Amino acid sequence: MRIFIDLCIISIYLCKTVFSKCNITLDILGHKEANCKDQGLTTVPINLARDINKLDLSYNKLTRLDANIFLRYKYLEQLMLDNNAISLLHKKAFNGLSLLSYLSMSNNNLNLSESYPTEVFESLKNLSILDISRNMKTREFNPYRIPFSEIGNLRELSIDLVFNATFGQEFKKLINLQTLRFDYCHVNFLYNGTFSEMPVHIKEFHMTTCEDFVVVEIGVLVPFPRLKVLNITNSNIHLTQALRILHPFQNKSMEAILFRGITYVNFKHGLDSIILTPEMMKFISTICIKSLDLSDNDIILVKNASLVLFQHPQCFENLMMGFNSLEHLDLSGISSDITIGMGRIPHLIHLKTLILKETNLYNLLQTNTTAFKFCPNIMILDISHNYIWNIKTLGQLHNLRLLNLSHNLLDNVPMVVTKFENIAELDLSHNQFTTIGKKTLDWIHTQHEKIGTFKLFLNDNPFICSCSTTAFLRWILTTKVKLDNNGNYSCWVAVDSRNHINYTKNIAEDFHNYFVNCDPILWIRLGISLLVSVLSSLICITLLYNFRWRIIFFFFRNLRRFAEKGLNLTFDYDVYVSYSDDCVCFVKEVQQKIENEWGFKICIEDRDFIVGESIATERATSINKCRHIVFVVSPSTAENEWSRFEIERAKYEKFSQNLQKIVVITKDIALENIPVEFSIIWKDVLLIQWPVEKDEVQMAWQKLRLWFF
Repeated sequence: MRIFIDLCIISIYLCKTVFSKCNITLDILGHKEANCKDQGLTTVPINLARDINKLDLSYNKLTRLDANIFLRYKYLEQLMLDNNAISLLHKKAFNGLSLLSYLSMSNNNLNLSESYPTEVFESLKNLSILDISRNMKTREFNPYRIPFSEIGNLRELSIDLVFNATFGQEFKKLINLQTLRFDYCHVNFLYNGTFSEMPVHIKEFHMTTCEDFVVVEIGVLVPFPRLKVLNITNSNIHLTQALRILHPFQNKSMEAILFRGITYVNFKHGLDSIILTPEMMKFISTICIKSLDLSDNDIILVKNASLVLFQHPQCFENLMMGFNSLEHLDLSGISSDITIGMGRIPHLIHLKTLILKETNLYNLLQTNTTAFKFCPNIMILDISHNYIWNIKTLGQLHNLRLLNLSHNLLDNVPMVVTKFENIAELDLSHNQFTTIGKKTLDWIHTQHEKIGTFKLFLNDNPFICSCSTTAFLRWILTTKVKLDNNGNYSCWVAVDSRNHINYTKNIAEDFHNYFVNCDPILWIRLGISLLVSVLSSLICITLLYNFRWRIIFFFFRNLRRFAEKGLNLTFDYDVYVSYSDDCVCFVKEVQQKIENEWGFKICIEDRDFIVGESIATERATSINKCRHIVFVVSPSTAENEWSRFEIERAKYEKFSQNLQKIVVITKDIALENIPVEFSIIWKDVLLIQWPVEKDEVQMAWQKLRLWFF
């Protein structure tokens, strides 16, 4: 009876384990796959077809692998033993599996120091992928004792990174290893020598589960000179350390650098939110990278254009910078055409400060109406030093509080500026303002009343103190707005028919005397004076007519030399000619007349501009070097933006007393179509409507010649 009961128990055991039913299928190549997952098996079934190529025994209750347990399945190429409780391997456990190329024993109880007998992998000559990760579940010190010498064809290894890892010489025998993955991570320190015993030809390094903070020495990756993929995603390393360990890969090419979510605030080690600097980016910026992921790293500030310092931007195929926390961005010195102009900056909803100094922004603002769409919440915008003379739009920047427009070419406050309702600080210093208009002053007053304070910077502008600007001068004296330089600005004042530089505070102290004649009677007096002057001049001209050219030449040479010496003025040219493309032939005629016949030196764009210099800078510099300027106004002048720029520059030079004559020659255009930009200086303009008749043309040449003298 006892024997019968024992036989029944054995039969039940064999039916439950050894002869369990598995799902056998064929793949698209006709290979047999046996799926025995999650069946409660405690040993390897022996009733499966001998010619199966893939066996999945995951999620069972296996605790050990005995000798020759797989001998029946000599055609196996893939074997999955994940998520069991295996802790013991017989040295002949894999005997007969000479074709096996993939072996996975993840999430078992295999100890790296004790569970792998010396000959356990002896039969696995073709093994190329081995996964023995997620087995070391404690932080105890366990040296690696795995007989890797028997699987020299291994190309991919997944393993745990134990506390105080000591790998040993067995790892160097993996001469074909390409990919190294660390799963369970029990380390707190990675030293320069931690991976010194690894094979040098590893191309992929993955370490993605280090939850506790890891201190990493700068030379930890030196043993991997051929690395192409570096993945430490979600490991608690901090981006500051991660960027430093890239120094062995300077000036090399890499497929991927994946640093996503590796930054956690660690006050113990003095590590906080990320502020990117050129020093931090000095190693990674030299690497040719196809895929780069720096997202989810609490980057709050990018200093000195660190964002675009990469020497090989053409290498990028996938770029995830993840500046979701960025608050400060400085792109100064980099052309806006290749940054905000090409849409290369991601959407930065937390950005508070944007600095774009010296970025050639003047062209972009004329054509791009959505340039600042990527940063809708900025509070500080600095677009100084950009040769801006007009702004059509800056977009919907509802939170803007500080706008820096200094060191540009503005002569009036752009209308778009007065649309911003929250601006409390405006910098207009170092521009071309001669006054500030009433509408702008009213807007500034409204902002001051609404916000409670308003700061305005106006220093170093060519202000004019005259009857037409008295409203602005009175506003400076009475406003409660905070002005730079205490509201004491230099300005040009007409005294005794000559312009002098004075200061607004001096003008304020003697305001009545300076502007006593700012009334209609002034024009009557001026008319009578002009009439007397004209009559006197006619008498003198009649007497001296026959000797006019000798007298003119004599006085011109001497007076000009004396005047320029006293004013410390030096000119490289006599005349600057501004023209459009439809007047090239006429300008050649002007050049022939002025230079060859009259002996003056002329400056024209197509001949005298230096190649390679900024067009705006070259035009401004050339006008500054000339005594006079001639505008050849034709139908296409109104469409030429550079003509408007030259008019504005001529205004400035005229007010600065550097420019002596402004001559306007109209050709094939009616007076009412002349650009309105001349209106401010029209009283200083000498106009010639170029005739068609030959006799009248000769008179026009004589008039032009006379004006130059």
